[in-house]
Order: sequence, then C-alpha cells, then structure tokens
Amino acid sequence: MINGLLRVTGREPLGVTPEQTLNFELSKAFGDLYALQQLWQQLGFDAFRRVFRSGKRTLDVELLLRIMAFNRLSNPDSKLGLLRWLETVQFPGGNISEISHHHLLRAMDAVVKAKDAVEELLATTLRPLIDQELSVVFYDLTTVSVTGDSNVKEEIRAYGRSKDGGVARQVVIGLIQTAEGLPLAHEVFEGNVGEASTLLPMLDRLAKRFPIRRVVLVADRGLLNLDNLAALDAVKLPSGEALEYIIAVQCTLWRF
Repeated sequence: MINGLLRVTGREPLGVTPEQTLNFELSKAFGDLYALQQLWQQLGFDAFRRVFRSGKRTLDVELLLRIMAFNRLSNPDSKLGLLRWLETVQFPGGNISEISHHHLLRAMDAVVKAKDAVEELLATTLRPLIDQELSVVFYDLTTVSVTGDSNVKEEIRAYGRSKDGGVARQVVIGLIQTAEGLPLAHEVFEGNVGEASTLLPMLDRLAKRFPIRRVVLVADRGLLNLDNLAALDAVKLPSGEALEYIIAVQCTLWRF
C-alpha cells in the first residue's frame, strides 16, 4: 500500500519485497500521562522530592509515587499489573526501566514513615484550592477487609462489623472531604473502632491543618451519640467560631 502511494505521488518505492519480513511494533501511550505530569507540577506535588530526600536512600520515592498515582488515574491496577502497564506507556520525567515490584512496596513504606511530613505538604498544596469559609464538610467511614492470620507489631487489623455485612478482619478508613469531593484528610483506624470515637480527632486535624473560619459538618447517624453531641457543641475552630453540624438520626413513623 505504501509503495503504491509512493508511485502515485511520483516517488521511489521502498526497497522491500513481499519476501522480506516487516516488523510492526505497537506505539506507546503518552498523551494522558503528559497531561497528568503538567497537573502534578502545577499543583506542586513534585515537592515530594524534598520530603523523601535522604543521603541514605537511593530510591526515587517521588517518581514511584507519581507512577502509582498516574496508574490509578489512567488505568487502575494492582502493583504487578502496574508493571505490565509501564511496558505500554511512555512515562515522562524519569527512568522506569529498572523499576520492580519490590521498589513499589519500599516506596509505600517510605510514605508511612514520613506520614506527618507528607500530610503537611498535601495540606499546604491544597490550601489555595479550598474556600477559606468551607460551607460543608462531609465525613464518613468505610471498612476494608484483609486476609491472612499473621500478627505484626502495633497491629490495627481487627475483627469488627463490616460495611458489607457480618464480621470480618479489617481496618477502618475515615475521610473528610469538601462538598466538591476534594479530600482534606484521612486516617486509618483499628478494625473494631467505634465510629463515634473517630469524629473529634479528625475534626482536630482538620482545624489544625487548614485556616478555615466556618465548618458545617455533615455526618450520618453512625457517628451519633450523646457524648459526641456534647463534645461537638464544645468544639471551637481556630477562628473562635463554634462548629456547626448536621447529623442524620433514625426516626420512627407511628400510624394511628
């Protein structure tokens, strides 16, 4: 076909005969990744390099976090699936030829060890994107079941009531987000934690990390108990304003 087009346009055909073998290679995807790379830099997430800079560490943690984040946004998969995905893309801004499954796991360990510094950087980065007078903040929890019977130091996996029903060995994840869906803070709790006991620590973290003047908390009835209501009434934001809240309660309809 190519030779036919060349002849039509008066150009010399390629010196390839039908007997010769042509090798075709799939092109690598790059458009979405380069767009994400620009967003990563504009949002200031490349500052993670400062958090993980260490003379003892040879691992490029920022690059590995970027790879995992971009994979989650463009083609979410497991860590092993991510390695297969890397073979099909042209990844910007870093050498990915030697990355292994072990490197990804070590990067996650590095994030856990630098948890406070990572969260402070994320809070600093998100502040310009947040209305200084938040009108609504949503807070809820979910459960993540885990497998295996092993026990480790400072274990947080525990048997508790699962959101999927029944009892399971699990961890509990609490998330605070804006009405637009922008996550502000999260925490991982023991699998048997009571929902109500997680509320005030999360609000305290929110007030300390973001210079907000007004918050209306919206929570479901799982976070409701009399002690919590009294504590919510006593909460003061850094601005000195009281915390406002809307909490759903179960009601019973009586028919006569």
